[in-house]
Amino acid sequence: MYLDYWQMKALPFENVPNPAFFYASSIHEEALSRLVYAVRQGKGAAMVVGDIGCGKTMLAQALPSQLPPQQYRIVQMRNPALDPLDFLQMVLILFQVPIESSHNKARMLYALENYLRMEQEKGRYSVLIVDEAQTIKNPDTLDELRMLLNLQSLSHFLVNLVLLGQKELEALISLCPPLLQRLSIRFRLGPLSAMDTAKYIQHRVMVAGAKDVPFTSEAIEKIYQYSQGIPREINNLGDRTLLAAYIRKQQFVDGSTVDEAWYDLQ
Repeated sequence: MYLDYWQMKALPFENVPNPAFFYASSIHEEALSRLVYAVRQGKGAAMVVGDIGCGKTMLAQALPSQLPPQQYRIVQMRNPALDPLDFLQMVLILFQVPIESSHNKARMLYALENYLRMEQEKGRYSVLIVDEAQTIKNPDTLDELRMLLNLQSLSHFLVNLVLLGQKELEALISLCPPLLQRLSIRFRLGPLSAMDTAKYIQHRVMVAGAKDVPFTSEAIEKIYQYSQGIPREINNLGDRTLLAAYIRKQQFVDGSTVDEAWYDLQ
């Protein structure tokens, strides 16, 4: 609606994990570097936790771009709240492993292990990203994750796990000590700083095609104060302020526009 007015080609503040809009803030860059290290070094399992809207799913979308596709097969499970058998079936579906029976666990594990082993023999390593992992409430499903890490060659794990979730994931994992012990990387993702919030806004509007940043410094400061540096809240507020300023035919988004947009969102 406001794209032509602000001379943009795409909406800059959509809450979808488009990797083109990924901004490597100091904390996100560290989280991504740790995940890349865990995968490249074949550490087996890594976990990143953070509050709602802090950018965990965006990390999941950014990770494949850091790894050569000819060397890594990366799949992502977005809805892992499954019982153990369904969870294993979903892993097979994601890796596109053909199976004779979807109800025989022994056959499924055998098929999965053979597939992962053949991939590794070809020099291609398998990575399973489990997003929203805090939704796994069944302890037996958590144990399935541990069992996947038991699939190993003489020198490597056959699959590397990346677990992303809200902070309660830490408590869930602690209920499965064998899985907890296999987590070589653990990282807490926090909100953006004031400086990174300003750079985040600038990055997204520029990726969207804007020639200039249509926010005053006061507006950016207020967006940070209201959002507390949480990317999803920045997006919600950024989108609403651009719309409000467009309707009023303002040249820039100013502080008062941010105030009104925030109260409107509440």
